[in-house]
Amino acid sequence: MSESEEITEEEKQDERERLATPVSAWDTWCFFWRYLASTPHWVFTATGLVVLASVCDVVIPVFSGRIVDALAEGHAGAEGQLTVALVALAGFIGFGLLHRAFFFGSEMIWMRIISDKMHKLVSDAHRKVTRLSTDWHVNSFAGSTVRKITRGKWAFDTFNEAVFSGLLPTFLVLIGLSIVQFSHWATMGGIFVVGFSLYIGLSVLMATKYAAPANKDFNKNDSHLGGCLADSITCNSVVKSFGAEDREDKRLNKELSTWTRLLKKVWFRFVLVGTVQDIYLSCLLALIISLAIYRWHAGDFSPGEVSLVMASCMMIRGYVRNIGNTIRVIQKSINEMEDVVRFDKMAMGVADRKNAKPLTVKEGHIVFDNVTFCYENQNQPTYKNFSLEIKPGEKVALVGHSGSGKSTFVKLLQRLYDLDEGRILIDGQDIAGVTQQSLRSVISMVAQDPMLFHRSLSENISYGRPNAPLKEIRKAAHLAYADEFIEELPMKYKTLVGERGIKLSGGERQRVAIARAILADKPILILDEATSSLDSLSESLIQKAVETLTEGRTTIMIAHRLSTVRKADRILVFDHGKIIEQGSHDTLIKRKKGHYRKLLEIQAAGFAAPAKDDDIILKDE
Repeated sequence: MSESEEITEEEKQDERERLATPVSAWDTWCFFWRYLASTPHWVFTATGLVVLASVCDVVIPVFSGRIVDALAEGHAGAEGQLTVALVALAGFIGFGLLHRAFFFGSEMIWMRIISDKMHKLVSDAHRKVTRLSTDWHVNSFAGSTVRKITRGKWAFDTFNEAVFSGLLPTFLVLIGLSIVQFSHWATMGGIFVVGFSLYIGLSVLMATKYAAPANKDFNKNDSHLGGCLADSITCNSVVKSFGAEDREDKRLNKELSTWTRLLKKVWFRFVLVGTVQDIYLSCLLALIISLAIYRWHAGDFSPGEVSLVMASCMMIRGYVRNIGNTIRVIQKSINEMEDVVRFDKMAMGVADRKNAKPLTVKEGHIVFDNVTFCYENQNQPTYKNFSLEIKPGEKVALVGHSGSGKSTFVKLLQRLYDLDEGRILIDGQDIAGVTQQSLRSVISMVAQDPMLFHRSLSENISYGRPNAPLKEIRKAAHLAYADEFIEELPMKYKTLVGERGIKLSGGERQRVAIARAILADKPILILDEATSSLDSLSESLIQKAVETLTEGRTTIMIAHRLSTVRKADRILVFDHGKIIEQGSHDTLIKRKKGHYRKLLEIQAAGFAAPAKDDDIILKDE
């Protein structure tokens, strides 16, 4: 396999999703109709207007034929034939205007319907995607996901227009004109029905079997390209720090080469399908008009009837020529809605139980009861028959080597994954039986690398309490020592922090995250090395803020730097999903061959001089 054809992890993830959640054209049709079914009266009205507009179009060729007959049968100055011609002309113009009026009314209603449905589609897709499993988000490009939802949104509009403004009126006009031709000559009507039915069948076959596979491949690559663009732009600071702009350009151009090749393939197939359709349609219409001329030559058709056939052919050519493009558009729209339909069908990684109740927390008492858990891609469980009790208001620190199970502990407490066995209780309530929203609303978390929204500082700090007054936001920022830099900014609390908080330093982002947790005021607090990005002076200040924050709250600290856990009530030393030591800092440090002491010695030895006092191993007392 060439380098350009290497399968990325994202493409593997997409393939797993397609296999796990297959989406057929029927699924997409059902998805589309489900959205329309919520406003049946408006859909019925708009469809009715399309039917009336199509009837008007069918009648117009009849009037054109009568005009020709009136002119052919009369002579200049013949009042009777002039009256017939003028009446026919009035009908021709009147039904033309009615057609436009009915179609305009239909379009106005569809504009209202579809804009609302597109709103709901994006809202539903966002709602579903934000609730998919943590694993799914880890393995998916955010940019690719956004591209899929955006593409699906516009495809919904295109699909609706193709069906109700293209396919439906075409079938109605085709049926109506076939009936008109049957009334003049049954054979002609039969040729209309059979010839155009074969045309539609050919169009559907070529669109679904020839053009659609190429379009699916292109859509998959288009989503991947969107992810690559977002990845490169989001990590621009890293690109600049390594002077890797040219390398990123080459990487993108490599992806664009594949994208361009697939795009040309799609365009070529659609153009070829359109060419075949045009050739077939031209031959069919030539046959029908030739038969009409032959019937006129035989004396069976009047000039008006020949005109009727020709006008019908010209009208149906416009409709049926569009039907080829309409079928291609419908197939393309089905392909582009496929990812949104798949999101809709995908099972939640973690779902609320049918009768889930809100979690009520008064104390913050946490119990892990015989918990067994194994990640999907691992052979050995991270936890097996794991039990632990954390008392209300207790400050517990989790330490251990990378992969020892510390982060998994926090993820399970937040119910980001479901257990294989056992249960986790908060104040005696099994978290598997409560709503996820209520569970996570009682937990505040300050991550090692905090995530901020591209919104104002006040919005980021108040994210846990959206309606908090500015006075309380300022107080939280003060307690987290974030007000020191915020007050120096021109826009102060209205300052936009940039995507992921890129306008702020690591320490500033950390302090904003701590202020967010202070303001949220939740009974359970998780600190994932919350002071790791701070300088020594700021860290000492933040440690005081954290002491205030943890007062009276059940606190779980994931410690990477052991100097931060000295004041914990209890330190839990993890190794391969088991607690191999526990106790206070003073107790554990006295165990000469203890794991905690060994970790501390290794870590202290790694610090460059001059080390901070808390990072230096204490001598035996």
